[in-house]
Amino acid sequence: MQNDTELLRRAQVLLTLDYSLGQVREILLHEGFPEKDVHELIDTTEKSIKNVAPPKINEDKIVVDIKREMFDDDFDSPDLVIDRYSGRVQMLTPHLQETWRVANEIRKNIRQPGFF
Repeated sequence: MQNDTELLRRAQVLLTLDYSLGQVREILLHEGFPEKDVHELIDTTEKSIKNVAPPKINEDKIVVDIKREMFDDDFDSPDLVIDRYSGRVQMLTPHLQETWRVANEIRKNIRQPGFF
């Protein structure tokens, strides 16, 4: 696939509008983008998503899922994972401002006795 910036831009817009990859593929094909390029872009995106695995969470971890008004409730990925013993806060969605805000509040409170 050559760098078709219009195809990439359109796919990004559709994905930010919460269309599934299958829907994005169909829309891009319907809009007349080359079939080979569309399939290659979607296949590469699917492979990239599969390579991103969430951390294994057990009873030694606390999972924090930040609810946001602007997002649908289907977004079931946790935002923060806190280790009960070390107090380490791992951000899974560092690109979101709310995650940083909540993580900083948790870090401040962890220092207080009796947090866990």
